[in-house]
Amino acid sequence: MDWIHCNNCFVQLEPGITLHLTSCGHMFCNNCLNNGSKENTCLVCRAPCSMMKLVPDMNPDIQDYFTDPEEIIKKSCEVIQFQRQHRRRLLSYLLQSTKKFYAARNELKRVTELCQKQHKQLKEYQKIIKKLQSQLESQSKQTSPFSVPISPGSNLSPGFIQATPTYKRPAKSTPYSQPYQSTLVTPTRISKQRSSNFSSQSQRSTTSNKISSTVCTPPTPESVGYSHFLKNL
Repeated sequence: MDWIHCNNCFVQLEPGITLHLTSCGHMFCNNCLNNGSKENTCLVCRAPCSMMKLVPDMNPDIQDYFTDPEEIIKKSCEVIQFQRQHRRRLLSYLLQSTKKFYAARNELKRVTELCQKQHKQLKEYQKIIKKLQSQLESQSKQTSPFSVPISPGSNLSPGFIQATPTYKRPAKSTPYSQPYQSTLVTPTRISKQRSSNFSSQSQRSTTSNKISSTVCTPPTPESVGYSHFLKNL
């Protein structure tokens, strides 16, 4: 490079000449450094400094100062293009994510409104069901036969009272209410009762195929007691 030279004697960089770079940014050749007044002191600005030898394997940060600017600009453009490409990729992903987010938010809003509407309809249906249940209960109470109050003060028609049959239980006979009847069991009574039962069974067997109307008479206390006694035998 034609611009590299010693800042003291202005000799350019040539084979056999070694230059040194100071921390304050000045360059000096070996001859000027050897003839200098003080060590670690810049010959131009007279400020204390440190020096390093300019060699091909020096620090890359220092090499950039001795690199052609066109190469640096080219490298910088490649770096800018590389970073811009990845930045565009990231921005594209963020835009798609944003679109999905807004679409999901709109769908959530729509579903929420639909749920609220269905909730209102469900409340209305529940009110209708309760109303119908109350009507059904009132109708069942009105038509139920068990809801008729049976009491002396009930509003029953005289015809209904006359039409209802009344059942009277016959009073038990006691020795004091009617003449005393002997219920002692004797052999003659047993034989008479057996003969009467046998005759009645024979008559029933002969008249089983005939249809006749009979009037049922309630049993007397004596016959009931006697038949119970025969069963126990």
